[in-house]
Amino acid sequence: MVVRSSFLLFLATLSFGNLANADSTSGFAEDEKRVLSSLSLQSLGALPPSLSNRYADDPSAAEFGEILFFDKRLSGDGSLACASCHVPTLHFTDGLARSKGAGDVMRNSPTVVGAAYNRWFYWDGRRDSLWSQALIPIESEDELAGSRVGILKRVLEDEELHEFYKKIFGPMPETVLESLSYFVGPFTDSDGRDAWFGLTGDQQRVLNVAFSNLGKSLEAYQRTLLPEPTRFDFFVEEVLEDGSSDLLSDQELNGLRLFIDGEKTQCLQCHNGPLLTNGEFHNVGSGGFTGERLDFGREIGLRAVLMDEFNCIGPYSDAEPTQCRELLFLNRDSHLPMRGAFKVPSLRALDVTAPYFHDGRFDTLTELIEFYSSPPDQNEVGPHELRDLALNQREIDALVAFLLTLSEKSN
Repeated sequence: MVVRSSFLLFLATLSFGNLANADSTSGFAEDEKRVLSSLSLQSLGALPPSLSNRYADDPSAAEFGEILFFDKRLSGDGSLACASCHVPTLHFTDGLARSKGAGDVMRNSPTVVGAAYNRWFYWDGRRDSLWSQALIPIESEDELAGSRVGILKRVLEDEELHEFYKKIFGPMPETVLESLSYFVGPFTDSDGRDAWFGLTGDQQRVLNVAFSNLGKSLEAYQRTLLPEPTRFDFFVEEVLEDGSSDLLSDQELNGLRLFIDGEKTQCLQCHNGPLLTNGEFHNVGSGGFTGERLDFGREIGLRAVLMDEFNCIGPYSDAEPTQCRELLFLNRDSHLPMRGAFKVPSLRALDVTAPYFHDGRFDTLTELIEFYSSPPDQNEVGPHELRDLALNQREIDALVAFLLTLSEKSN
């Protein structure tokens, strides 16, 4: 569930420091309990529809997508798969500061668990659906280093994959594919690009339809990857049902109270809802505007999603243009701090998704919280949204302890 502005308005009305109406057993006020409920997986709700993908909830498409996700033959040299950077045992991340594909990727691999609830994809939001996002790594020279035509030819030539495709989508464009070499596409080398742009518009279109179908299958599989309840979720369930719970230690409880205390910390401004993210973009002073690792974040992602031929209003979407509300009503106000803003990640499963931030700069949760406690000087990194929290070590340790209750291994 993506938390909308109504929830943020609700948060603004709460007084977390006032326990006058606190339950005598749990010590949580009724307004605090409502916040705890909103953070629990019980509040997640059903998967939102993927309007641009008519196959999003097709079991056959999900089965096909799972095969594609783990198939190394889809990469340029046959050594990499989607699962190379999204490892199941690491909550579908890879444990690296910046991922390693065919080349050095500039960012950290975010989890795809629960990604079906997102509105935007990639750290900068350059794509507006899981299926359009899934297409980028295939052609990226630093990721799978494949090609648009190459992946389709491999599906065509593999009996199992070809049968799956035909069962779901119908015939592949065999005639066009058979006349082309593997490394043909709009993002390959000069020969491959020349061959791609030498195709007629109709030929490019039928290949793009088939290519987008592979992305739609990958989305169907990833929609099945959902977070599991943690010790925190069971704690909230007991507090709401019985008025108390002993599932959290005193230190973890102190960390939870800090987390929801709007006067002491800013956590809930960005990390709200059952996935502990508002799904939006915030500037915390982590952008790169000079040197070798330039990364302007949402400022570039905003332009990219509007230009993407595979976006919700594009020719390969299954949605009616009027259904693409997120894209049609995208706020493009120039005064918003888009430069250096990155998508807020989920706080679930932090025990296995380190290192943290879009560039993996922090190895531990302690380092991460110390950054938020004493944010960088705006004169050095540019404007950002953080204020100095001046947390002491006991408070930092308590917040770390609480965050680890969001681990699926802690239940």
